[in-house]
Amino acid sequence: MRVNRNFLFVSLLTLCLGLFSCSDDETLANKYNNNNPEQYTPDQADWSTFASKPVNAGNTSHDPDGVFWISAEKWQNSKWDGVSICDPTQMTQEEFYKCLFPESGDILKGIYELYYEHQPFADVNNPTKAEVDEWHRIVINHLRALVGYTSQDRQVENDRCLFARALWGDQRKFTTMWDAKYPGDNGSAYGPCQGSTNSHCGASFVPDAEDQAPYLPDGFEPCGTPAGSEGIFSAAKSNIPWSIKICRVISQTVAAEGFWGGHTGPWFHRQKFGFSFWDNDPSNANSNAVLRAKWGGTLMPSLY
Repeated sequence: MRVNRNFLFVSLLTLCLGLFSCSDDETLANKYNNNNPEQYTPDQADWSTFASKPVNAGNTSHDPDGVFWISAEKWQNSKWDGVSICDPTQMTQEEFYKCLFPESGDILKGIYELYYEHQPFADVNNPTKAEVDEWHRIVINHLRALVGYTSQDRQVENDRCLFARALWGDQRKFTTMWDAKYPGDNGSAYGPCQGSTNSHCGASFVPDAEDQAPYLPDGFEPCGTPAGSEGIFSAAKSNIPWSIKICRVISQTVAAEGFWGGHTGPWFHRQKFGFSFWDNDPSNANSNAVLRAKWGGTLMPSLY
């Protein structure tokens, strides 16, 4: 049977064509509109170096064809037939990794075709935060399709609070902007974090409702700290174009842990996600783009 890769809310759209009111359905359907995607990464996130460093490194744009070090042959060898899946129970950990990344840790199988099918960046030289947020949702769902997770309940969703919390965690970890108002045990999950070697420092930090408001849409309920998980990944570089920046994070995690690893599991099994990318050395052309990934919502069981 051919794998179903249609991630659109077709049933919702069909219902909304009728005469009945379906404002909630419309909200869900419009959430994932490539022509006008919602922005989840707060405006306060500084992505300036993620725009400039890839170009300065020699990439001509943020789409796959703009990546200077990947040849057309490697893209061709990384195509997906849309049918075969990577079954971790039938492969060694190394074989599973090579199934997902046949040519390079920068090339998730089928991502070239996926990109040009969706064309997520209106301006390939200047992707917006909204476009990148939506692209990452598409990529995670594609990753899940590669292991046969294609049902609607397996589709990941962007979550506004998880995106905001990921940024607050990074601000707590890498700056002192919250320290005066929010004291705590240095190096703890709550913070402060200066001088701490705890990579998850700031994980449980959220400011009060008043301080949250500038990061959230008008009238949005303040964010709490419900159950979920967090992963800190430093595999990606700040000078990698946005179309494939996430690939190196996924590939190195799968290579190190396999399908059932603690950091790998949420990529396949969590309902909701929120990302924050942080350039840990803006003056370094090859610095890491540290990803703080927040995962929440339902934790789906593994089908393997």
